[in-house]
Amino acid sequence: MPCSSVRVSLDSVTDTDALQYAAIEKFQLARMRRIRKSLRAIKIPTMKKDALDSLSISLGPELDVGRNEATPSRISNTFFAPCDWPLDVLKGQTWNERGVWCNLDEVRPDPAILLQFPMSIMGWYEECLYRLSHLVPNLDQMSIKEQLGLSLPYRMFQERPSIMHYHEYCGMWAMFPPPEIELPHVSCFVLDSGVPKDDAILLSEAEAAVALVKYQLQQGFFTNHHTKPALIATLLRNQTARLTQAYFDGKQNKLILRQSRTLDLSGPEPSPDAWTLLRWIASQPVGETRYSAGQVDPTDAHGPDLTDLAPEVLV
Repeated sequence: MPCSSVRVSLDSVTDTDALQYAAIEKFQLARMRRIRKSLRAIKIPTMKKDALDSLSISLGPELDVGRNEATPSRISNTFFAPCDWPLDVLKGQTWNERGVWCNLDEVRPDPAILLQFPMSIMGWYEECLYRLSHLVPNLDQMSIKEQLGLSLPYRMFQERPSIMHYHEYCGMWAMFPPPEIELPHVSCFVLDSGVPKDDAILLSEAEAAVALVKYQLQQGFFTNHHTKPALIATLLRNQTARLTQAYFDGKQNKLILRQSRTLDLSGPEPSPDAWTLLRWIASQPVGETRYSAGQVDPTDAHGPDLTDLAPEVLV
């Protein structure tokens, strides 16, 4: 599994740099809290793409996840490198989990269990990731950080009180790189009872992105990183899935989302797209996320007014 990261020595960070980094992080955290508040006020489970700009969210180019399960896609402007093991090796290492895969074409859907199919598919990924975590150095670890303040989204929707809910979603399994790597990348699964639409994104995808990026900002562990990347794997009701990469762009002051094509997870055995999704959720953090020495300009019009924020920042 590839993993590359160009690091900046902390010795090169001056007190002025540290103050600027902390001020920028505080500004970004405040923006993320406003975005979260706006998302929580939405009463339907989807958002039209042409309405995202008003929420300080922008859709970037499609996240290229490749179309051949035997060879993962080339990394281009991503912060996550998918597992590059040959397919036969990947299958061999997860052979014992074959029995966990559920052929949902033979399962009768229960209208009372909105997340029935996503939960069934999730079981296979849980087992595979558990298996791979014992074999691959630095594979993101299933973490208990939710108990330390990370709140992944969970919502149910109904058209009016006292009738059955028509939509449900929840975030699961937040994964972080081992602490010794000191990288801000984070990922999670989302189970959603919806289906993908061409003109809209799912509210769950945006809420999960906000939750992960906001958590990394508010912890204060990665203040010397200008980007805190997140990766969300969304499992959907119609046996499909989608990957969403997210990060806060300090120049645009927006949350940037890049989404993959819709992945087909149907079939009696794990499909080519099912292996593609496993490769990506078992990815390694890559890309330069740290500030370079002297990178921040205190007079930059895109950043916060440091003279206003500095007295409130603890460094």
